Amino acid sequence: MNQPIELLSVLYELSLTNLKHSKPEDTAKSFVNKFLSRRSLQAGSVWYVTERNHESLSLQKLFALPDVAPQVTINLATFNTLFKGKPYAISQQALLPHINEPGQYAYFKLNNFGLLVLYYNGSTNVDFSEASLLPFLDVIQQFAVSLESSFFKQKLQDEIAQRVAAEKSLKKNEEKYRRIIDNIELGLLEVDNDEIIQHANKSFIKLSGYSLNDLVGQKASKLLLDPQAAKTMQQQNERRKKGESGSYEIKIKDKAGHEKWAIISGAPNYDNEGNLIGSIGIHLDISAQKHLELENEFKTNQLEKLFEKSLDGLISINSKGEIFEWSPQAEKIFGFTKKEIIGKNLTETIVPHQHREAHEVGMNHYLATGHGPVLNNRIQITGINKQGREFPIELTIFPLEYKDEKYFTGFVRDITKEQAAQESMQQALDKQKELNSMKSQFISMTSHELRTPLTSIKSNTDLLSYHLEEIKQLDPAKLKRFVARIDNNVDRLNQLISNILTIGKLDSGKVPFSPVLMDVHTFLTKKVLADFASRGSHIDCHVVGTARKMELDEKLFTQIIINLIENAIKYSPDAPPPQVTLHYMATELEVQVRDFGIGIPQEELNKLFNTFYRASNVDNIQGTGLGLSIVKQFVEIHKGKIKIESAVGKGSTFYLIFPYTQIKHSNEL
Repeated sequence: MNQPIELLSVLYELSLTNLKHSKPEDTAKSFVNKFLSRRSLQAGSVWYVTERNHESLSLQKLFALPDVAPQVTINLATFNTLFKGKPYAISQQALLPHINEPGQYAYFKLNNFGLLVLYYNGSTNVDFSEASLLPFLDVIQQFAVSLESSFFKQKLQDEIAQRVAAEKSLKKNEEKYRRIIDNIELGLLEVDNDEIIQHANKSFIKLSGYSLNDLVGQKASKLLLDPQAAKTMQQQNERRKKGESGSYEIKIKDKAGHEKWAIISGAPNYDNEGNLIGSIGIHLDISAQKHLELENEFKTNQLEKLFEKSLDGLISINSKGEIFEWSPQAEKIFGFTKKEIIGKNLTETIVPHQHREAHEVGMNHYLATGHGPVLNNRIQITGINKQGREFPIELTIFPLEYKDEKYFTGFVRDITKEQAAQESMQQALDKQKELNSMKSQFISMTSHELRTPLTSIKSNTDLLSYHLEEIKQLDPAKLKRFVARIDNNVDRLNQLISNILTIGKLDSGKVPFSPVLMDVHTFLTKKVLADFASRGSHIDCHVVGTARKMELDEKLFTQIIINLIENAIKYSPDAPPPQVTLHYMATELEVQVRDFGIGIPQEELNKLFNTFYRASNVDNIQGTGLGLSIVKQFVEIHKGKIKIESAVGKGSTFYLIFPYTQIKHSNEL
């Protein structure tokens, strides 16, 4: 076979490779293998351009023999220089960086989408010149057209297959989406731009109580919402028209007229061309939660009002004793503002020092055992306020537990006024009891004290009448005794009446008081003790210290001394006479009246100066129980004090203490 016939045969075979294969990779493989085997070349490859820019070309391998890396990037300037505007180039320069063997390279442009590379290493006698390759340009061009056609055909088929797959997937997803939408617990409502309902899922139908036929074609706001909620819906629809999504809470009216609440997540709805056709709302039914929320809100509001208006202070602490609730009334009771007290320790702020240890022990005991004796009980204790003043409080503490944490809430009431009123009432009751007792004693005493002298007077007057009428010879000594008895009992009656009148004047504050400057020792010895001496009772008066004059009321002072000395004599039968001592001290005069008589029981000393009170050991010794009460009050009119020391069977000593300071003169006190 001559050379032209052989060339024609090769060209014909090469042209057939373009018609046998539909895939570009197979077309490229067949052409390269045929070309290399017919021309005894060592390497060949086909590439297509994946990216082109002003600096480089990125190529993807379709087929290469021998196999090479699948991708390569070449410099665009080098590429253009090599081809010099022609569709082919022969060079000893390797254009692709990973093919760099010595020999000759032939490069053919496959239109604008690819590149054919042939390589000859010179090992055989092959004509690898431009003249020998020119006859193949048409076949290579035909190969390029066939390759490009198959390439784009495959690409189109791939795109069609992808689109078909995408449509199937879309349809499948659409069906899946519809099933999900129809079966989810969330209600879905689809409306157009005029709020006309287009679709609703099962959950929304259940939420609204309407059937799908009832809903579709109706205006959503008119069918389902009250005017206020419709206004909210209109505002949200304006946002959807701007392409905005959003969530909001709204009240829905179901078919039966019941109110239901839902959280709606709304989004604009577009058609395939991107035109806004309405909106889609996902509805979460929160009716139960909303009713509970409204109920809790009401209860919270009521609790807040109770918290603010309660007359008791409300205080809450945690298990560490830190205050976290402090009501307005607690601020008033303790003086600490809420800002000042929150976070502070209860023990260190309002618990008095003497109660702090017990408070801490009680808390720790409850935290360890769950029991506390003072919990859930109303107790009375004391607290301290911001100024450090301790005052009585009524306290009730309740333990609380939340999420494994223990808390304590206490209701506190300031009972200062109540306690004072109770004490005042108790004092009044005690005073009333005392007055009742005094009344009883007064009646008993006066009846006895009046009956005894009156009986004596009656019997003595009867005796006088008898002697004057029946006895012819009168006995003067007997008559004198009768008269003396009458005089003595009349004196007793006068003294009783005088003491009662004095008590009355003392109670009304109308006792005349006119102090004068006097020498006490001289006054006592010459005017008081001298009278006792004339009656047969000699009483010594001793002076201790340097004597000085004092301002005293003569009548009141005289009655004080006489009462004490007469009592001393009366309650000291067969005993030495009483003693009077004037003890002049630095700032006061102490007058001591001492007797050696029956004495007074120790447990009765504090009652001795009460009106009508008489010691239990006086037996039948006459007395009214008024004398010492009068003495005490007369001493106090002088701004003085009276004290007593006594022992049963050994006698008693009364101490009268008068200050040296000048006493203001007045007609009555």
